[in-house]
Amino acid sequence: MRVELPSDGHGRRRRETTFKDRAAAVAALRTLRRDLDRSGDLPTSSPTVATWAALWLSRTGPTLKPRTLAEYRGHVDRYILPTIGRIRLDKITTAHVYRVHDAVTGAGLSTTTALQAHAVMRKMFGDAEREGRIGRNPAELAVAPRRAVAVRPALTAAHAAALLAHLDATDDPYLPHAAVALLAGLRQGERLGITVGALDLDAAMLTVSWQVQRLTYRHGCGTPPTCGRKRGGNCPGRAIDIPADQEAVHLTGGLWRTRPKSRAGWRQVPLAGPLADVLAGLVPPDADPDALIFTRADGRPIDPSDDAAAWDAALRAAGLPDVPLHSARHTCASLLAQMDVPEHIRMQVLGHSSATVTRGYTHLTDDQTRAGMGKLGRALDWRASPEQVTG
Repeated sequence: MRVELPSDGHGRRRRETTFKDRAAAVAALRTLRRDLDRSGDLPTSSPTVATWAALWLSRTGPTLKPRTLAEYRGHVDRYILPTIGRIRLDKITTAHVYRVHDAVTGAGLSTTTALQAHAVMRKMFGDAEREGRIGRNPAELAVAPRRAVAVRPALTAAHAAALLAHLDATDDPYLPHAAVALLAGLRQGERLGITVGALDLDAAMLTVSWQVQRLTYRHGCGTPPTCGRKRGGNCPGRAIDIPADQEAVHLTGGLWRTRPKSRAGWRQVPLAGPLADVLAGLVPPDADPDALIFTRADGRPIDPSDDAAAWDAALRAAGLPDVPLHSARHTCASLLAQMDVPEHIRMQVLGHSSATVTRGYTHLTDDQTRAGMGKLGRALDWRASPEQVTG
């Protein structure tokens, strides 16, 4: 059986396959011609999944944010390649996709992680299908794992106010951090990325437009790595992929200032009364607008891991439940919902692009948004008398 393919400029190209059975040859010929009509070409040989994954990541990387690309690489390297990396791409079936699911959950990880690996396979095999390298995307045909049900802990209003009161009474420098997290609902990176120019204290408004992130270095010595180092960060030729159309400013080491993960993340958040008062003392009159308001004592940016440790220490010192730092954001979302602040206003404050995401955490006028944040500010005002703070 022979199928003539478009010329690659170096002579005639054809795909040839031998069958012992004429009926099977005719059926295969029809399938190949149909695929040729659909894609305009057919591969004359099929790479392994490992080879295709390397090519796919090199092509996809420039279109992704650095953290997203690092997550894709992580799922490919940890789960997909060890399980099906040696299989020829054109031989991949739904059974292989399910094998990756089982490898993830068999390692004691949640179905949410398996779902994330599935999403990477769906994109990777989807691009292979569009290029005519495979007939169908097996990850589209396979049933995706269900996201694991996660209980998102949140502090009560009384606990949140007690934490802020303890930090204030002990002159703890973490007070502004906790106040921003609880009273503005910012993500950790967004909070650490607040610049002087983002604060308008006269208007009591905070513009969220940057975030501080630790980006992962990749090996720059080749694929597979030839430097002998296990971690990309230790490779002499280490590199970080920053797409040309995305803004990123190197701060120090692996810390970078990047734009929020989505357009919805670019937002303005009104500063509730107590929060505005706390932040007012952080910005000197002649400060550089691009300078970070939260830094270490030596002026360098705060590492996210150090910030998380400071949150844990603050909770212990105040005698409060041990909840992760991200729970401050859940606390903000939950309290706004309990106060009957409309969902579209909560979406604006939290920077959610989907109402579904906002519910999972539990164009507007300034008056509407300020009213909602004012309720939150009154509920968490640690300066009020104990009987005024409700739990």
